[in-house]
Amino acid sequence: MNIAHVETFLKVAKLKSFSAAAESLGVSKGLVSRHIKALELQLECSLLHRTTRNVSLTEAGHELFETAQQIETLMLRVSKNIKELQQEDRGHIRFTAPTSLGDKLCIDMIAGYRSRYPNVKIELDFSTDIKDVEFGDFDVALRTNNHLPDNLISKDFGLMKNVLVASPDWLNDQSIVTPADLINIECIQNSFNSNWNQLILYSNEWQKVVIPTQGKISCSNYEVIVTLAVAGDGLASLPFPIVEDLLHGGQLVRVLPMWHSSPHHFYLLYAKQRFYPKKLRDFIDAVVLWRDKNSRFFVS
Repeated sequence: MNIAHVETFLKVAKLKSFSAAAESLGVSKGLVSRHIKALELQLECSLLHRTTRNVSLTEAGHELFETAQQIETLMLRVSKNIKELQQEDRGHIRFTAPTSLGDKLCIDMIAGYRSRYPNVKIELDFSTDIKDVEFGDFDVALRTNNHLPDNLISKDFGLMKNVLVASPDWLNDQSIVTPADLINIECIQNSFNSNWNQLILYSNEWQKVVIPTQGKISCSNYEVIVTLAVAGDGLASLPFPIVEDLLHGGQLVRVLPMWHSSPHHFYLLYAKQRFYPKKLRDFIDAVVLWRDKNSRFFVS
């Protein structure tokens, strides 16, 4: 049953006039007649008694009128609820980002957003898994790739620093002055992506050096790699946000501080939409503002 035809019928039934219904709907009287005729043909019954001066409902018309009123009420309620979801402090935001940024985002950005939207439910996923943004499982994502479907928007988020770190005691037993000194050094290997174990180092002037590494311990989890580095099990290449506090506290120190290892290029992703809810626009703006406030995590 065509909902537009039902809407036309409801307007005729309420106003008891084809002409008045046409004027109210902003259409021709002929179109109103065609809508009513189409409904009657589909339902195989007469819905209206028509005279030159009056329009009244048949028994079947009364039945449809009652149901049509309920449909109208539901549609108005849904329309109101959706408009509120687009603007108001309610609904959900689903955000996924790499583990390396999870803690830092929660400390600052998430707390600030919740102060503005205390009733919005926020689902966070900080992992190495690629979550779906294209079909709406997540609203916003930070990813390290830019190979995207056409229905996603990608904003360049920047190059996040990776730095070489080790425990002070371990470093005291080494002699590391230049990148070449890393060739025979024990490095904690990253088994999540073996390509990362070939260090691509950049100086502050963007001089590039490629260093193959070796190591007897490998792990796919950043937190465990950090623990191993603090325990003195070798050199580690890690995202700067993960080790910042440990560097300040002295549990780790930077190795070759004038160099950083190959940075990860991040992109902020979200689905193309004709209309963006205000809470989603503000969330995206909050993530971008967080990046601007924490430019130390990124290569300039």
